[in-house]
Amino acid sequence: MRKRRGSIIVVVLVLITLASLLLARFMEDNSLELAMATREVDRARLRIDAQSELELALAVIAEIRSIDLNKIHAPSQGFEDPHAYAGIPVREGLEVHFEYEDESAKLPLSTLDKNTLIQLLYALNLEQRDAERVADALVAWTSKKYESIEEDATDAAYQRAKLSFKPARRPLRSFEELRTIGVAKDFFFDDEGNPTELLKAFKECVSLYTFGDTNINTASDALLLAQGLDERQLGLIRDRQNEQKKRITGVPPYFRVTSEVRQLIGAAGSLQRFDDEVHLMWVRVTVKEGQAKCRVSALVAIRDDVTFTGPVADPDATPAIDAVTGTATGRGFTPNTAASTSSTGVAATTKTIGTTTDVAGAAKAPKALTPGVVLNAASAVTLGGRTASTSINYPFQILAWSEDNGAPKQPEANPDDEKIVVRRAGQPGATTALPSKTK
Repeated sequence: MRKRRGSIIVVVLVLITLASLLLARFMEDNSLELAMATREVDRARLRIDAQSELELALAVIAEIRSIDLNKIHAPSQGFEDPHAYAGIPVREGLEVHFEYEDESAKLPLSTLDKNTLIQLLYALNLEQRDAERVADALVAWTSKKYESIEEDATDAAYQRAKLSFKPARRPLRSFEELRTIGVAKDFFFDDEGNPTELLKAFKECVSLYTFGDTNINTASDALLLAQGLDERQLGLIRDRQNEQKKRITGVPPYFRVTSEVRQLIGAAGSLQRFDDEVHLMWVRVTVKEGQAKCRVSALVAIRDDVTFTGPVADPDATPAIDAVTGTATGRGFTPNTAASTSSTGVAATTKTIGTTTDVAGAAKAPKALTPGVVLNAASAVTLGGRTASTSINYPFQILAWSEDNGAPKQPEANPDDEKIVVRRAGQPGATTALPSKTK
């Protein structure tokens, strides 16, 4: 009888242990699901906060631009901290961080000719012969008339590939296209398909968007050196921009006109491709509350002269396409109203204002006298001298948008890694080492 009682106790203890394990597993699964649901709710709530903070940043930029001769030069102009400028405190418990990346601090790739590409690639530490080969392949890929002198970058070489194709005959729409371009792919990617240091440096110096000249206020050291400036001239520019260095009283830490740069650095040094204002830039806002975090990023066109390369129709399928201009000459082609291709092969984007879009031949809604308001063409109502409307005359155009939980942590730079050596244009013997960028 005692043995039987003892076995019952053992069975009961085993059952209790199994029940405890199942209960613990159930609680763990439910805790994880609860945490995920809570994180999703927090993210949805923070997404609204992030968008509100982005609107504040854009409103401050718009006001500063309207005050300062309709120009935006650099964050030091006053929009580094939109809350401090607007006098609006951050919501309690919320952490906000603003980042600005000037896309117009780069050279617009679609406007670079072969010689300029050779000069840039040579400055990014390619040998002269290699720079000429890569530039030749890039021009042949984007130009409608140029044929590469490199065997691996000819039309015949592309047709002999396992999956035959043709050159794009238009400016790049993505840096991933470089994987397809003969000769160039061997320098921009390694044998395993990973981007090389050359590609990273190249992407920091060129933009896929087309705009006016490069903003010298935010241009990188590598780009300034690659365009022919020397170390002394670069130092003078950085001293002018550095808040900690001594500057003349009343002189801002940015250049309002390019003639100020010429007066500072002297007659030597090419400034042909440089401007003094922002054309388009990334505005990134990161909000954090507790463990939840959300970041929104918007590529904002500050000027109206910003375009992006539009898709090109296949001439074989659409014979009405002019081989020289890339535009329609007859039937069989319907232009894209959102981005019509210009004679240069670059898409002319439409300007959207509130709910009104300026498209050739389209009816435009009447604009109200009140700044920032667009009248509704169907029902424009005036109440007490003010115009009632559901549309806002937005000051900028957002070209790209992304949302995430913040940029991943960058690994620390290895001191043994190869550094990018930038040669000054026109001076093969002069070089300067640039450390890898870490955020």
